[in-house]
Amino acid sequence: MVKRQVLSSCRRLRTAREREHAAERFAERAVEAQEAERSRLSREIHDGIAQRLASLGFHLSAAERALPEHHPEALAQIMMARRLCELSAAETRAAIGGLRPPVLDDLGLSAALATLAREAGDGPGPSGVIDVTVTIEGELEDELPDHVQTALYRIAQEAVGNSLRHASATCVDLLLEHSFDRVRLRVTDDGNGFSVRDVLAQGLVRGVRPDCYGLRGMRERAELLGGRVAVKSRPGAGTAVEAVIPIPGLRAPGRPSRP
Repeated sequence: MVKRQVLSSCRRLRTAREREHAAERFAERAVEAQEAERSRLSREIHDGIAQRLASLGFHLSAAERALPEHHPEALAQIMMARRLCELSAAETRAAIGGLRPPVLDDLGLSAALATLAREAGDGPGPSGVIDVTVTIEGELEDELPDHVQTALYRIAQEAVGNSLRHASATCVDLLLEHSFDRVRLRVTDDGNGFSVRDVLAQGLVRGVRPDCYGLRGMRERAELLGGRVAVKSRPGAGTAVEAVIPIPGLRAPGRPSRP
């Protein structure tokens, strides 16, 4: 009787684990499919709409040069059309970047983070010039799936953006660490900090806190890939955002997975 109960419990546990693993694989495949579709759309927009807008701008410039000076009304219309074309091109570039950051495809995650840091440090923040640094540890980047690289880049982008917009920080440090079967991203700043509990609670009640959406968005990106995001902060003590995402199949030989 006891043996049957033990066997039944083992079967239930095995079934529960199989369901959990199946759910994880389904979520990972869903994210992969989503990122593949985003990449396809970004390429189509870049190779189609963006190129046609660039050609349209060229022809409008040629028309402006060829137009006789005694047609001020026509010149004004062409100039307005050029401005609208430039605005549409800018919106198209923003849409491409929102679907799939081109810098990831062109340079890879490490270089993309370095570019993010350079762009963030180019302009002065609310409290002056910001020093943004990037440290890379480990050598597994070439094996990171595209959707994982995208998730890590988006989390870094959100965390750095929060430091620039809200923290009044003077220093932001990014650490990307490849370690056996997982990758860790840590973004820290020396800003004014905040109460994580209060921000999440206020966002839940009011539904209007953009920083709350950012925190939840980072967590959701990691959780869809079986990972986690931890945010540590308190008023006056800066902020640390840490994302850990497992990479199945990259466990080092003879080394167990770290808890």
